[in-house]
Amino acid sequence: METKGLGLKDQVLVAAVELTGGDCKKTFTMEDLAVTAWKKNKSAWGLRNYEDDYPDADKVRKELTSRGSDQKGLADMGFLDRVGPQLYRLTPAGLATAAALEPANEISQERAGRELEAAVRRILEHPVFKDWLRDPQRPKYFRDGGYFWGIAPGTPPKVVRERVRGVDETLKAAMALLDSRKVDEIVAQRGRVVFDRNDVERCQQFQAILKQRFARDLRILDPQIQLEAV
Repeated sequence: METKGLGLKDQVLVAAVELTGGDCKKTFTMEDLAVTAWKKNKSAWGLRNYEDDYPDADKVRKELTSRGSDQKGLADMGFLDRVGPQLYRLTPAGLATAAALEPANEISQERAGRELEAAVRRILEHPVFKDWLRDPQRPKYFRDGGYFWGIAPGTPPKVVRERVRGVDETLKAAMALLDSRKVDEIVAQRGRVVFDRNDVERCQQFQAILKQRFARDLRILDPQIQLEAV
């Protein structure tokens, strides 16, 4: 996909999709991403005065991390998941956002849909979510909420922020998928319903309750976290 007409963050996101082949389990380094983005648009991502010869990894790094509350990076936006020092992977929400830049690309749309379906199913089948359905007073302890988000005391603040935001963005993308297809349910092969609009709304309600219930704990781990509604 040609990226020169896109914004900088969109260019990096498209590069991440190309680098991984749309596989949200595949990890990549910031340097891998810098080279891929540079190959697609050397004038934007090249080293100053050597644009045609070398990529500038610092330019890509600036789009991955936040620079103040009004300039969120792709990881903080929930489109990339930071899994280690300078190591990332694409999230289902990131893939769906990139696919929206190519509405005519049926392969990209199908891949994004499959990843979103799997991500929503993981939420619906998570034991902490199932416990909440049986008893809305649960979870009572932050360790259980942390288990749902994949965080715990000692998790780096940026990772806390990204994991919580990642759930928000996945659910937003799932709702957008339903809206774009003008349906109320996503159906897999043999007519099996993967999730419906009510499922997504209940997940959003659960996420909002968790963020409210454990707001103090989240702010201890990450004083900069924003706990707005999904």
